Amino acid sequence: MLDAEYIETGKIKFIVHSFNLGSPEMALAAEAAWCAADQNKFFEYQHALYENQGTGWNQTNLADLAGRTGLDQNAMAQCLSSGTHRADVENARRAAFNRGVNSTPTFFVNNQRIQGNVPYEEFQRVIEQELAKVQ
Repeated sequence: MLDAEYIETGKIKFIVHSFNLGSPEMALAAEAAWCAADQNKFFEYQHALYENQGTGWNQTNLADLAGRTGLDQNAMAQCLSSGTHRADVENARRAAFNRGVNSTPTFFVNNQRIQGNVPYEEFQRVIEQELAKVQ
């Protein structure tokens, strides 16, 4: 719904920062999400990660998941083994920490924080409130 009403119409820009709030396994999964973005498949891969939580992530099964999700499995393996996005994940973690983010999901609409799984109507209310400020 956000896509059709706000993102695709150009009313808002949706930016995702994939980072780690916990274990080294989760940090590696966050790196894999960044690697998937390199292949323009971030959201597909992120969905697959959520669907396969509790797997015990390592480079091998993250690359396998990439292959099953339609990504180039070898490119994923190379991206993970080289640590291409390790610094990106750490920088995103620091930025989140500096903004007081301590759980997921957390969203910001400009500087208004929306934390947790909230109804679409709450997003809509905050977005409309912010859009009214610029019109």
